Amino acid sequence: MKTTAIILFSVFMVFAAIKTYAQVLETKTNPKSTSIGTEKSLSHDPTVVNSGSSSQYRKSQLKGVEGRIFIGADWPAGKVVLRDGGSIENYLLRYNLLSDQMQFIAGQDTLAFASPDELNTVTFDGHTFIYENFECGDAIRQGYFELIVPGKNKLLLKRVVTYQIPDPKDESSTKYLIDDCYFISKPGKAASKLMCNRKSALSVLNEHNEEIEEYLRITGNKVRSLDDLKKLVAYYNALEVHE
Repeated sequence: MKTTAIILFSVFMVFAAIKTYAQVLETKTNPKSTSIGTEKSLSHDPTVVNSGSSSQYRKSQLKGVEGRIFIGADWPAGKVVLRDGGSIENYLLRYNLLSDQMQFIAGQDTLAFASPDELNTVTFDGHTFIYENFECGDAIRQGYFELIVPGKNKLLLKRVVTYQIPDPKDESSTKYLIDDCYFISKPGKAASKLMCNRKSALSVLNEHNEEIEEYLRITGNKVRSLDDLKKLVAYYNALEVHE
């Protein structure tokens, strides 16, 4: 009995230490399985998740392309840098689009960071993520974004699950439509959505309209692709540096 009490107390202390940094999401029996019913789904714009049967599924009528809900599905090793300057190396990491959680493996458990606002960057498998405030209608939300262009004004990517098609016979065969949404994060402001078009770019990058107009004219940049956006934001940041 005494031995059992000691073991239970030790387990409690270990769990208490972990809990300040992570929350347990799944059972240790299958750490890589995803139970959508127990994870939070983002029901607000821009991350509305709809579901339906395959008979209702019409790709031509829905936004996004079919894809996986995990970035880093094979749990690549990565690095976590904290806002206080500390860092954690060689974590096995993945990002769950559906629940908007940064997850990692500890032992046989799958965990998620409980205080993502304490994270500066999370980097793995060629991707770097940050946790930011962003505009969502009339509200300010928080979520993970992939960092596309660093600098004073950051170009960010948020992958949005727009539709979910469950397979009643095989949960692992559930299909998802995913849309790419781009945002600009300016110092001291919540990130705002940026469309791949000239009008949106001039509306969001509005401190240097004349210079931007001239840049677009000279370079022929039509702001129609991610590459166009990356070049435009890099140029915008260069203008900010020389102020």
